[in-house]
Amino acid sequence: MPSIPTPSPRRSSRRLAPLAGAIGLALCCSALADDAVEPDARELETVVVTATGVQQWIKDAPASISVITREEIERKPVSSIGQLLSTVPGVTGGYALSGAQSKIRLRGLPEQYTLILIDGRRQGNSSGVNYRDDLGPQDLNWLSADMIERIEVVRGPMSSLYGSDAMGGVINIITRKIAPEWRGSATYNYSRPDASDRGDTFQIGAQFSGPLTDALGLRVGASLTDRASDTGAGKTPGNQAENLNALLHWRIGDDHTLGLEASRGVQRASGAGEVAAWGLSKLVHRGYVATHDGRYGDAATSKTTLAQNEYEDEGSDVGTWSKETVLDAVFNTGFDWGVAHALNVGGQWKREQLRNPSTIGTVPVTWAGSGRIAPENEADAWALFAEDHLSLHDAFTLTLGLRWDNTENYDDNLSPRVYGVWHPSADWTVRGGVSRGFRAPNLKQGTAGAATQSRGNGCSSLVVEGWTNRSVNADGSTGCYMAGNPDLEPETSTNYEIGAGFDRNGWSVAATYFHTDFDDKIEQAPLRDLPGFDSSFVNGYWWTVAQNIEQARTRGIEASLVVPLHERLTWTVNATRMLESKNRSTGANLLVVPKITANASLDWRVSDAWSLNLSAQHIGEQLVATEAGSRSGPTFAKAYTTWDLATGFDVNRHLTLRAGVRNLTDESTLEEGNNYDGGARTYFVGLTARY
Repeated sequence: MPSIPTPSPRRSSRRLAPLAGAIGLALCCSALADDAVEPDARELETVVVTATGVQQWIKDAPASISVITREEIERKPVSSIGQLLSTVPGVTGGYALSGAQSKIRLRGLPEQYTLILIDGRRQGNSSGVNYRDDLGPQDLNWLSADMIERIEVVRGPMSSLYGSDAMGGVINIITRKIAPEWRGSATYNYSRPDASDRGDTFQIGAQFSGPLTDALGLRVGASLTDRASDTGAGKTPGNQAENLNALLHWRIGDDHTLGLEASRGVQRASGAGEVAAWGLSKLVHRGYVATHDGRYGDAATSKTTLAQNEYEDEGSDVGTWSKETVLDAVFNTGFDWGVAHALNVGGQWKREQLRNPSTIGTVPVTWAGSGRIAPENEADAWALFAEDHLSLHDAFTLTLGLRWDNTENYDDNLSPRVYGVWHPSADWTVRGGVSRGFRAPNLKQGTAGAATQSRGNGCSSLVVEGWTNRSVNADGSTGCYMAGNPDLEPETSTNYEIGAGFDRNGWSVAATYFHTDFDDKIEQAPLRDLPGFDSSFVNGYWWTVAQNIEQARTRGIEASLVVPLHERLTWTVNATRMLESKNRSTGANLLVVPKITANASLDWRVSDAWSLNLSAQHIGEQLVATEAGSRSGPTFAKAYTTWDLATGFDVNRHLTLRAGVRNLTDESTLEEGNNYDGGARTYFVGLTARY
């Protein structure tokens, strides 16, 4: 392993000063801390909330759900939560730190079909602030990793509970609770690639929480991640992320609590040499949340949340921003009318606002009237839902759900769900169901005067419609304009899944088959396909318009296995096989996903204080260019496997050290023909101090 370089004085003082203060505080206060510690994340990993909105054992959850625990989060440093999510069955993406392959996709569906939540509430969406929605990173990293207790991943549509954008599934990031006595932690990680043209990464973070009075508690967290840019074509650009979050929790008597939360994050993108920056040069997120939790007797609870998330492009001077304001209210109760019921009813009001002068109002609305529109747009949406969990037998629970969504400018939508969970014995679980997914067009897609330009890649799917990547426009440029359409309808899907699992004495095996049929899928199509147009050229330029023209299907199998080889040695493996990901209208591939992905992990608890972990990730053959986008037919990249080695040592209950190697064999995704950079062999060291 190469020696770890000493950072320059400027970089060192900027990063190490706050770290030294945080660690010093943690260590000096440890002698005064109570001997009680927070529960180990492993004690909580079988309890989930995302599938129903209330706590339940994961074996009883009416959905396919996986949990990433606190222990896994701390095992090795990650620059993006996507790197953690990439190891979950049914998940593809997270293989790179920038570009399309950094995006997380559930069951072969594009990233816009995945709803991201924090503590069950919507995180908002920054994609509309970019020139094109696909040109920026996913909104997964607006929270310090030190503040995360676990991450719950629900694969499959959850529109009956969460509405639009949950057609592919839900990622719910659960934060750590305010401690009953003052506790905290500080983390430092340093990663250095084994290559001179690769940038190193510094990470620092800290969080603390505790009571201000008998009824009032406070939690504060902050973090900084700074990755230097690589040099050389095809490599990874640099980025910096800063996050700050504060939560004030007030207990009003024994049955009611109020919460006030504020957060601010900044993400900066940079490049060097031939490496182009990924995302906006400076994207700022501000979040504000007010919550009320109530308990009424022994069988009823309520939760009301008012949240606002704002995203602003502060790297430009045109004033681009988006805002989402959401009011959620849900009431849970249980009763027995011959059959035990657990009933959730609730509603939601949501307002989305977007100002993007680079996209909205940039062109005359030639297909919906004349003139230009203002660069701002907004829409309101209302929803009501009910979900009942019926215990028809000691071993069988049936979930019936229905959600009504009223989205401005679109027809009302109903999203039903029927799901059953059967335990034929204490060790076996059989689950399955049918549900309807729903996704309303976003503000750009539904605005006629919104248009973005592609220099070719965004239009490559239109080759079969007559588009060519030669110079086709009046000024000799290539590419096409992609416009919105106010006449769109929401996308819908019908989804089926069936699975079974076995758990006994640490052994576990499970498999699930999933199948999704899309209707009214929104894609760009030539302008000439609209009534009244006989050409796709307007003023000498090729135009496409968002239209509900396609049907699509995805099918696949997820499987997992846990084997306790020894009381201190556990082997875990999971795999996902995509059987189909097709556009049923054209026969083309729906998106580029590997045919098979697999993850394996060997965990060895050498002693009570020392642990070792060896993990592998296999990415199967995948399509990198469709036949429509390539003159020589479809192009596939070769399969490859990467290995990681990590070790951790608990010096005492207040200090943990860790070290390891990512991509142990220095596997290059670029050499295997992929169109993304998976990174080089990288060494890391780190520590976490607690008080």
